[in-house]
Amino acid sequence: MMSDVNEAFNRKKMRNFDASGLPPCKSELLQQFLRANYICCIWNNAHLKNSTTYEPVNNGWILENDEYHFKWFEGDQLPNYVSESLKTVSEAGEEDDVDNDEFREWSSSDDENENVNINDDNEEDF
Repeated sequence: MMSDVNEAFNRKKMRNFDASGLPPCKSELLQQFLRANYICCIWNNAHLKNSTTYEPVNNGWILENDEYHFKWFEGDQLPNYVSESLKTVSEAGEEDDVDNDEFREWSSSDDENENVNINDDNEEDF
C-alpha cells in the first residue's frame, strides 16, 4: 500500500514547487504578529489628541538608513545541519509545554481574571 503511494508520488516529477503556499515559520509569524499589533495600536489610538504608540523598531521593523524595513525573522535563515531541524517526540512535547506556559503568562493579568467565576453553578460534575 505504502509503495503504491511512493510510486504515484515519484511519477508526478515535482520539479517546480511554489513555496509561497507554505505556512510561515514560528519566528516569521511572530514578527508578522508584532507588526499587525503595532498597526492596530496606531488605529485604536487615532482618535486621541496625544496618542501613545510603541516604537516600530521593537515591533517587527528594522531602522536602516533612516528607513523602516520588515524584520522577517530572528535567528539563522537555515540550520547548519538537517539534524538540527529534526525533533524527537520528547523534544516536541517539551516545547509545547513552554508555549502553554507563555500563553498562561499572557492571560494571567489581574484585569482579565476579575470577571471569571470559578464556582459556576451551571456546570455539572461528571
